[in-house]
Amino acid sequence: MDRKGYNTKNRKLILDFLKQNQTIMVTAQDILAFLKNNEITVNRSTIYRYLNQLCEEGSIMKYIDNEEGKTVFQYVEDKHDCHSHIHLKCVKCNGIIHLECDFMEEIREHLERNHHFDLQCEGSVLYGICDKCKKAEKNKNDQQ
Repeated sequence: MDRKGYNTKNRKLILDFLKQNQTIMVTAQDILAFLKNNEITVNRSTIYRYLNQLCEEGSIMKYIDNEEGKTVFQYVEDKHDCHSHIHLKCVKCNGIIHLECDFMEEIREHLERNHHFDLQCEGSVLYGICDKCKKAEKNKNDQQ
């Protein structure tokens, strides 16, 4: 156990789980289920403390899932600056797309110029259906 009373091995398992699932948002319940499947018992509040610590460090992003009102988390790769762009979430597969393109600068400029509003992207999510899910749905409908 480390000085905060939380096993470093468990922290590593949680971080590994988040990394392995970095294309989707996960809940604390998902993490609890993962740990239980690995025969590890950890208190839910301990998991939340660690998740909050990872948020403060910038290793994960924290969102409120509009559909269910749950707090969800996503691992942030080093190459992503998730504080400077909006995220797109597929409502079918829960996949996340980082909107890292010139369009973000256009949005910022428009909001500042026309609405006198400074955009803060941290935790910003737009919901829709990704191309993969649209194609799968189209294929399903074509086969019927």
